[in-house]
Amino acid sequence: MTELWGACLNPSGPNYESWQRIFPSRVPLKTPYAILATLGEEKSVLVYMLDLQACTLRQRAQLIGIVAQKFGVTVSEVESEIAARGFPIRAVDVTVSFDVRAFV
Repeated sequence: MTELWGACLNPSGPNYESWQRIFPSRVPLKTPYAILATLGEEKSVLVYMLDLQACTLRQRAQLIGIVAQKFGVTVSEVESEIAARGFPIRAVDVTVSFDVRAFV
């Protein structure tokens, strides 16, 4: 079945280079709709939620490793947090496109 929407990285996004190493082509999102979330001290940040089930094992390992290193926590702590809350990616770092058939 043909997907009616898809996502890729925004080349103008502030974190493009970091994300591009993990998602060189397609960004697997749960839905094409952004939501508001709190990221650390930042309130009301527009994000998409990554579809971790659609990520490759390599992609998941890279994500978890980067987060564990960045925040100085264990891999199991990151895995628990992601299992409970999911994994957001800032909307400014992603471009979502729709196939015109989604509207016909």
